[in-house]
Amino acid sequence: MPMEGHWERLNTPVRETTSREKLLVRVLLAVVAAAALATVVGAIATSDNGTSGSPLAPGCIRVEVPSTMGGSASDLCGNTAREFCTSRAANTEPLEHTALPKCRAAGLPTGLH
Repeated sequence: MPMEGHWERLNTPVRETTSREKLLVRVLLAVVAAAALATVVGAIATSDNGTSGSPLAPGCIRVEVPSTMGGSASDLCGNTAREFCTSRAANTEPLEHTALPKCRAAGLPTGLH
């Protein structure tokens, strides 16, 4: 059985929020919003996902390697690129479909020794 005045007692605040407390909440929200905005702007300004348009030197390749945590891109040049293109890793799934065409386009030998 409901008690008389029970709802009012449960939903009446103990005290009113002061203007100083309201101002503090507004300031904290503004600081958090500014920090989030700065983080996003900084991430966009410093990101380089390989689309920057910087050409690779002759004989170099950019290899994207998938992993359980996403992936990574590596620029390989010279002997390092040559060794990679003839390695077992480059000649097996999934890199044989992505890396070997880049090796061939750069004029590097492919296939296992």
